Amino acid sequence: MSISEKDRAFMNEVAAYFRSSKETMPEGSIRDTAIKFNLTRTKVQKILITTGDYRTEQTVTIQEMRNRGLSVKEIAEELGLSQATVSSSLPYTDLFHGTAEPSDHARAVRDYRAYEKMQKTRQVQTKQDERKERKMDNNTEHKMKKDMMRSKADDWRKGLDSKLSFTATDSRRTRMTCEMIEQSGLIEQGMAIADACGIELPEGDDYQEEINKLRAKLESTGSLTPDEMLTLGEFPGALYDRNPLDLAELYGEDLPYEPREMIRLHLELIAGFTADEKEIMHKYGKMDGDTISRDILVSDDLPLYALHYVIQRAFGWQNSHLHRFYLSDERVGKFTESVEQWMGQVGVIYRSPFMDQYAEFWADDYERGSFKNWLRTKYTGPCVSQCWDEGLIGARESMKGISLDTEFYVEYGNYREGCDALPLFCHPVYGRNGKKLDPPKEKSHVYNFRVEIVKLRDLPLNLLNRTFERGVFDILERLTIGQVLVPHNMHCSDDFPKHEYVSTYQEMLDDGMDDEIDEILESGIDSPLKQPFVYSFTDELFYQYDFGDNWKIRITASRNCTDLVKSGKITQDMLDKSNIKARVTYRPVLLARDGEMLIDDVGGAGGMAEFIRSINTLGRGERDGNGMTKTELKEWAKGLGWHKGNSTDFNLI
Repeated sequence: MSISEKDRAFMNEVAAYFRSSKETMPEGSIRDTAIKFNLTRTKVQKILITTGDYRTEQTVTIQEMRNRGLSVKEIAEELGLSQATVSSSLPYTDLFHGTAEPSDHARAVRDYRAYEKMQKTRQVQTKQDERKERKMDNNTEHKMKKDMMRSKADDWRKGLDSKLSFTATDSRRTRMTCEMIEQSGLIEQGMAIADACGIELPEGDDYQEEINKLRAKLESTGSLTPDEMLTLGEFPGALYDRNPLDLAELYGEDLPYEPREMIRLHLELIAGFTADEKEIMHKYGKMDGDTISRDILVSDDLPLYALHYVIQRAFGWQNSHLHRFYLSDERVGKFTESVEQWMGQVGVIYRSPFMDQYAEFWADDYERGSFKNWLRTKYTGPCVSQCWDEGLIGARESMKGISLDTEFYVEYGNYREGCDALPLFCHPVYGRNGKKLDPPKEKSHVYNFRVEIVKLRDLPLNLLNRTFERGVFDILERLTIGQVLVPHNMHCSDDFPKHEYVSTYQEMLDDGMDDEIDEILESGIDSPLKQPFVYSFTDELFYQYDFGDNWKIRITASRNCTDLVKSGKITQDMLDKSNIKARVTYRPVLLARDGEMLIDDVGGAGGMAEFIRSINTLGRGERDGNGMTKTELKEWAKGLGWHKGNSTDFNLI
């Protein structure tokens, strides 16, 4: 599809403004042009490439390779660039990057733009939309669609405990208190079960007596066994294993019943800073290590959907782009062995690739007021996800249209001579009209090239993403941190295993989860509180935000904070107070931070380093490479919620 006359006219207008900026800057200003037309710098660059007003050695090379028939992915791999960089160096063939073989990134950008447009319309025209909806009640098709969406949401809430209440902007449920537990009789039931099983439970006085004996032994001998240190719970960095009696004494009263367990998350930006960029961040960006990181104290019952908002607050982003949680390729390969097994895991640990966008963004309802306060409502516990398309029944229903016998052309080969052929790409054998398509042609730049017809059931897992418009291994965000991540047993001794989690999906099923799945499917009730209980299945989790800037964060969990205390980043007293604060308020606490807050649309790690360099080194009246002064840069960043030098260590997030 060619560029329309209207779009072409707009592009020429953008190019004309860029050319006029050359009167003050020899090379012209892409940033000024982007601000003028409210566009991203990448989009301005592509427009200028299309109109012939922007040309570099790299863009020429990339366009020549594209003209030879290479795909965006192939060019990126051959030149050692990201697919986003390659895409931004190519001209538009139509306004929306419509190509015969769009990259995964291009698809993600399309999805985000559609979502962004929907969000802006909802936020700016809420009242007008409500009036329009009332007027459109006579429109049968519109009314049926609205009724269907309401019905799905209502079905999702079936079976909820009567004490749970929800509104459109509140995902919190009633907090379980010590008084409620005492009245419920659960304590007596637990003691009866323990007695029937022959388990001895220490009484309050007996437990205190044991603690006193251990303290006396530590004072007299100066050492305890690892088991005794865990029981005492007073080693440096004790958190998960901290003595609750000591915490209650410090607080001045009994701690709340909920949350039951607190864990420490280490969030580390996979930034990819170059050596020069690291030097800039070390000098001006408050970064001590190799990358930007945060250490946060959270309750292990926090859903991933709420963790998303915690990450947004901790790193300074504005929730204005798509995101996802995912596993490493290695972990996916071990946990998911075939396409058929993946289909069984959808709705259990993975999101459905057919997830409804209205269901996905159910919690993004910000309209006005303090953005930070709005974020806090999303992760102040106890929380539960209301995303109905993440339910087991809904996910399984959405997958019914998939046939494992669907055939694909699979391209095998390697970009290096003398290496084994690997699965590279796949394409459907039949088009939507049922007509058989021609097989892919041989590619001269691929060694050992061959094409095979493979059924979906036998498709290599690394190609599965290419058969759907959205990611197939995105983790369900209704799952809690405790259900996904297993914490490191970090404490005073190294005599304990570092990781304990189910290493295969079969182990999870062997623990009785398959019976739970069958029971839910037979009941027909798909609600947040009636889902398969998932056992921790990974020691690391990844979070990706803004598929253009491509921010990625590696998330690991620890039971304790021994390393933070021993390194001097936090004292045990601060840790204890943070522990109490998080339990009482049911909100995350920031324990330690390394590096400045980040900014939306800054251009990834490289753009962030350049921004930090510019606001710290530009002289009065000087402009950066895009023609902006230090003051203009700061104003732009402040408009996106950025603040400099405002440390939030040891504060509620």
